[in-house]
Amino acid sequence: MTTSPAVAPEGLPRFTWRQANARDLRTKGQLAKRRRLPVRPPVALVVIDGREFELYRDHDTIDLEAERWRAIRWADAMLRSNAVILDTETTGTDPNTDRAVQVSVLDMRGDVLLDTLVDPGVPIPADASAIHGYHDRDVAGRPAFGEVLPQLSTVLTAPDRPVIVYNSRYDGRLLRAEVARVRSLDYAMAWSRGFSWKCAMTVYGWFRGQWDERRGDWRRHALPGGDHNAVGDCRAVLRLIETMAEAVDDPPLDPDALDD
Repeated sequence: MTTSPAVAPEGLPRFTWRQANARDLRTKGQLAKRRRLPVRPPVALVVIDGREFELYRDHDTIDLEAERWRAIRWADAMLRSNAVILDTETTGTDPNTDRAVQVSVLDMRGDVLLDTLVDPGVPIPADASAIHGYHDRDVAGRPAFGEVLPQLSTVLTAPDRPVIVYNSRYDGRLLRAEVARVRSLDYAMAWSRGFSWKCAMTVYGWFRGQWDERRGDWRRHALPGGDHNAVGDCRAVLRLIETMAEAVDDPPLDPDALDD
């Protein structure tokens, strides 16, 4: 007769190695050798030579190599497309209340389609100036967002054109708020839905293969080579896409080499 496993102090059942194998449960070490990453909490513990190891279900894991290849294919597809890259610099970090002070758009050849400073209509806080380097004197007399909107809409509009942003959730919300101020909320929502937003930060998370257990999502990484200038950050995103697309020739991912 098989006895029920003991319950560990953490509330997890404690299995023998045989019981764990019968249930297709794996340790982190076993998963790492197969280039898989657990994305759900452990479901049990196994005791080996007096040491406890957490156990995970196979279907609660992600295939790191598959995700890496998904990022490579996406990057290659973007380079072959008519996509554009967009970035903004702002008065702060709240997309609902802060304003744009610079808007830039780049195509996949690296040509600048739009790069303009914007008068936000409000003072630029010192902490924001310390990041992007723009002060009230730099934007005085520059066009307001409403004057920039027609040109911005033109460069973003094309059949099946992806609009790539590093952290599209932030920039997308900020631009919707800006459009709503000069037109209406309904217009802003329709304007935003008219574009195919693509988040390069999410794709870079697939490529790096690190999971944020607290957020239950891919770890967010700072933009490599970003300089907090909108056109400079667009160029950094383009370089990142090129780097990911070229990784097709890289050696297989070594999970042990990932950052902690």
